[in-house]
Amino acid sequence: MGKNLSIKILAILFATLLWIQQMFLKTHSETIDIPIHLNQIPKNLIFIDETSSQLPVIIESRGLDLLVLKMSNIFFETDARNFRYGKNALNLSKQNLVYPRHINIDIKKIGNNKENWIVLDRLVKKKKPIEIEYASAKDEEFFLSNKINNQEQRIELKGPMSIINKIKNVQTQKISKRMIKNGQITVFLIPPDKNVQLLKNQVVLQVTPSRMITKTISLIPVKFPINQKITIIPQKVTVIVRGPIDIVDKLNNRSITASIDVQKIKKNDFVDINFELPPGIKLLDHTPQKIQVIKN
Repeated sequence: MGKNLSIKILAILFATLLWIQQMFLKTHSETIDIPIHLNQIPKNLIFIDETSSQLPVIIESRGLDLLVLKMSNIFFETDARNFRYGKNALNLSKQNLVYPRHINIDIKKIGNNKENWIVLDRLVKKKKPIEIEYASAKDEEFFLSNKINNQEQRIELKGPMSIINKIKNVQTQKISKRMIKNGQITVFLIPPDKNVQLLKNQVVLQVTPSRMITKTISLIPVKFPINQKITIIPQKVTVIVRGPIDIVDKLNNRSITASIDVQKIKKNDFVDINFELPPGIKLLDHTPQKIQVIKN
């Protein structure tokens, strides 16, 4: 019994080896995506990996050679010294393919179309404003009260024109008041795109306390749902606020939003007023304290 089982196992192994040998020796046709390497690109141009970085190639060869090819570092190599901004035609053949020369392959087709193209972008430098990120809402309020003097500075970027033109600003790492040393913060910048280089990866921000002032703002309209068929008395309120002088000086009756909670309205009732204030501004008092609601 054991002898027959051993013979069966050996027969299966032998058949498997014959099948593997046949597959390795048999000619196959397969499509392989092969990357493109450009040599001597003009200094004012750049090749973005996401644009036509590899081509599908139909290759015919023995199974063993195809296996070796897939395990190897293969790529198309072409001279780009005469390439220009925009689309450039690729005239590729087997001679451009870098692969192990001891294997035998036959290239049937390169790319999906009759002509293959690669896109080069302009390499440019541009300055973009920084956008400060805060670690928490309390930190944001602190830095609004303690002014960052040089937050309007601009940072120079280098990279593809099509990407840099879409970038509005460069974000900082999240800052907190604990990072302040001798009235300043050294903060790192976050690259906005993997294809873009920051020519300066950190900035120093100067922090100085802002003068706090108090201001009275009148005639702020109270928002309420007109379709509820209600009347409110009064329809405008006055507030007293406090905050940094450079923010408070610019406030007017359109800077603050006052509203009432419709869910708390009964038949005829007095309801609280809800306020939305700009960051860094504190509400000290408001007149009246409540709004009368009359249902029509």
